[in-house]
Amino acid sequence: MTDISNMPNRRLPEPAAMVTLIKPITWFPPMWAYLCGTVSSGVSPLSKPGLVLLGIVLAGPVVCGMSQAANDWCDRHVDAINEPYRPIPSGRIPGRWGFYIACAMSLLALVIGWQLGPWG
Repeated sequence: MTDISNMPNRRLPEPAAMVTLIKPITWFPPMWAYLCGTVSSGVSPLSKPGLVLLGIVLAGPVVCGMSQAANDWCDRHVDAINEPYRPIPSGRIPGRWGFYIACAMSLLALVIGWQLGPWG
């Protein structure tokens, strides 16, 4: 278990910890899947490049990143024992910020999905 007596009392999350929380390495597969789905739809991705790019951003950084943040928030008690260096149990993302980040990214996903219309 992490010794919280030595941890600095943070009020805001560290920017680098927020990037670690949403795990950019995991974004590639859903981004690729979205692009493959776009290509296989029979419509040229070049006909709406802005929508294709927006869909790739939605699938990768936003939805996949949100799911990583939500997962880490839900696993925070187990991670405090097994992986205390992770952003939430280590205190680099304090309090309920992991939950707030996941909720904010969920709202962002809804806004982006609405912008995509039937492409989303």
